[in-house]
Amino acid sequence: MNNNKLKQNNCKKKSFFKCTAGNVIISFAIMLPAMLTCMLVSIDHTQTMRNRARLSEATNEASLAVIAINNKNADEASLEQNQQMALNYINYFVHQKISSDKLDGANIKIEYKEDKKEYDIAYNQIFNSLITRNDYTGSTESEAISVSNKTESYGNTQKYDVRDSVAIAFISDFSGSATCEYSNTQCNDYTAVVRNSDTRRLNYMRKAIGDIISKFEKYPTYNFALIPYDIGVPVLTNAKNPAGGEGYSCSVMYKMKEPYDSVDYNFWANKNIAYPKWSKLKKIHLIDDYLTYNYFNKFNKNTAYYYLDYYYYLYYSKIIGPAVGAHSDSDLVEKNLCEHRHNIEQVNMGSSRYACNKKDPVDYPLSLGNKKKVERQYAKIVQLYDYMFSGYYDDVHYSFANTLTVDVDGTLRSLFTKMDENTITFNRIISPTMTSFSPFQGMCQSPLYSNGIMSKKMIKMPDSKRLAEAANHVRNFKALPHLIPLSDDDEDHKAHNRELRGFISDNNVTWQPGGGTDTMTALLRTVPVMAKESSNNKIMIIITDGKDDKGADKLRDDFLDGNVCQSITEGLRSQENYNKGYIKKPANAAAIYYIKLDPNASNLTTEAEYEAMYGKWFTKCMKKNKNYLFEAQDYQSLFDAINRIIEVETGNFINKSE
Repeated sequence: MNNNKLKQNNCKKKSFFKCTAGNVIISFAIMLPAMLTCMLVSIDHTQTMRNRARLSEATNEASLAVIAINNKNADEASLEQNQQMALNYINYFVHQKISSDKLDGANIKIEYKEDKKEYDIAYNQIFNSLITRNDYTGSTESEAISVSNKTESYGNTQKYDVRDSVAIAFISDFSGSATCEYSNTQCNDYTAVVRNSDTRRLNYMRKAIGDIISKFEKYPTYNFALIPYDIGVPVLTNAKNPAGGEGYSCSVMYKMKEPYDSVDYNFWANKNIAYPKWSKLKKIHLIDDYLTYNYFNKFNKNTAYYYLDYYYYLYYSKIIGPAVGAHSDSDLVEKNLCEHRHNIEQVNMGSSRYACNKKDPVDYPLSLGNKKKVERQYAKIVQLYDYMFSGYYDDVHYSFANTLTVDVDGTLRSLFTKMDENTITFNRIISPTMTSFSPFQGMCQSPLYSNGIMSKKMIKMPDSKRLAEAANHVRNFKALPHLIPLSDDDEDHKAHNRELRGFISDNNVTWQPGGGTDTMTALLRTVPVMAKESSNNKIMIIITDGKDDKGADKLRDDFLDGNVCQSITEGLRSQENYNKGYIKKPANAAAIYYIKLDPNASNLTTEAEYEAMYGKWFTKCMKKNKNYLFEAQDYQSLFDAINRIIEVETGNFINKSE
């Protein structure tokens, strides 16, 4: 007590600044308000910077979305659309939402620079300083802070429409239903309309693809391919047909089940296997199993060989001969198309009186080298034909590659490792679709329809008239359409793209679809086309009315259930596939899109509606991502859909410092 009093007395004698009693309390009294003020300033600044960062990130993300629309601010409505898109992203990133009634050019500015193909987004945000900071709808009297994707600030990025290298494959439906008019929502069959009508699905598809290539062909980094299909993909061959016109092949890519994996499909593609005779024997129970029956015992051998030989002669005498001016058997001999057999014993042993195309020992069925092949594989072809055309199998369509013959799991496992081995290609005989000339008559029919070898009218004709009509066209046959692969010139694709565009857009050439629809066959056949190309981006665009044949739809769904789309896109990006030489270069990105030529596919909103319309393309291939699905009902909507796909996939999100 005495000491405290002493200190107090001493302090009275000193000045205020020299007295130390209570100095801690005084210091805190002075410092505390300053500390609190600094803390509040720091907190407010941190909050401001955090909100600014969030908004800046929002503008970055908005720029990605805006270029996906890519309307180039063409008009007032386009600008409003872009502003609304940006607002949606900003509202996603901030806590207090901004209503659309506050949307105006002063708050959200979107600039499109045509020369640079560049979008800039800027957003002006109002903040009060220090403790009295308002929310995002605060007073306009406060200072505005600008956040954008074009300033030297946090999240400093820009969205450029940069032309990276990209390979684009148009997987185009050339089945008979592509003749339907776009306004006919119920059509799923060949329709005899004016061939060059702009209302046909094929015609506006052809025009849209041609115009898209024309738009992008000036960029050397773009590489386009066309994969037309019906049941199988038509492929151009170097060999002429026997009358001198072009020839073509039919191609699929599957791993076949045993015993169908050991069939020489090219050899059998122009043979007659006397199926009506064997089916009759099965109906009366003289054949129990097509695969085990002996077709070359003493009772059947002559029949089997006679049909193989005679229908060669019929093809030459009814189609090839008349096409080149040989209207009689003697004319066939004179023009070295056939030779007369004088040995009656040969005729009695299963040979016809005239041997045609005998000079081709690889193909001629009665040559010594081919007889063993015939006897080893004959039963398999009879069974394949029964699968395709007997009507006894609900989930089988008119292709030898069907639910009973294709190894789905094996195909998926060897999708890249055995591409060449699994690619089955056979020369397509130029003839009407008749049992007489090919067991694979249902496959790759579209070039036959384009050349008048087949038509809706001819289906109902007697055989004699049908053959005579075909003979008028085989000599000038053009292999249209056919697969056009990607250019293998990595330096410049311009010439290739111009040639492809000319091929597609040539108005002097009539493209007439025909045959059934097997979309999965076309998608799988696109894999080797993409694998052998080195672009950084791979885009596969399926364009179809979506109505696969009964049976083909079952096989399709089996593959989709097996995640075939993911196997394709992941395989094209795989470093391991590249290291092992299965692909030319691993892509940075690979995607599959699906465009349905059907007005019924418009205005879909719910997942249930999408699933009902697109099936497992939506649920399995796209994993319920609606951004990979489009509908088109005329030229403009199809062009816009393709254009949007390309713009989205080829824009790059890059740092401004780059």
